[in-house]
Amino acid sequence: MVPVLLSCIAGWYLTGLSWTVALVSYPGFAASATGDWPRIHELHSRRIALAVGPMWALEAVACALWTISPPEGTLWMALLASLTAALTVVLTVAWAVPVHQRLSAGYDQKLARSLMWSHALRTATWSASAITSAIALGMLLR
Repeated sequence: MVPVLLSCIAGWYLTGLSWTVALVSYPGFAASATGDWPRIHELHSRRIALAVGPMWALEAVACALWTISPPEGTLWMALLASLTAALTVVLTVAWAVPVHQRLSAGYDQKLARSLMWSHALRTATWSASAITSAIALGMLLR
C-alpha cells in the first residue's frame, strides 16, 4: 500500500503544481514579455525544475514499485497511473522543453500558445494519474 500512497502524494503535488503553472505562471509570461524576458524565463525554468524533479522521481519509483507488486485488484490502476505519469514526461521532453528552449531567446506569442497547449495535456495526464492513485488508495483503505 505504501507505493500507492506515495504515488498519490506525488501525483497530487504535481497536479496542483501543474494547475498553478497553467493558471498563474504561463498566463503571466505575456505580461513579462515587455520586461526582462530572458531573465524571467530562465528563473522560471530553473526553479520549476527544482519543484518538479524530486516529485517526478518519487512518482516514478512509486509507480514502478506499485506495478511490480500491486495490492490485490489494483494492477490495472498501477498500469494506468504509470502510463499517464510517463506520458507527462514524454510530453515535457518532446514538446514543452523544446518550446521553452526557443522561448529563452525571446518571447513569442505563437510559441507561448504552443507551450500552453502542451501544458494543458500534461495537466490532464497528471490529473488522471493522481485521480487513479486516489481511487486505488481509497479502495485499499476500505
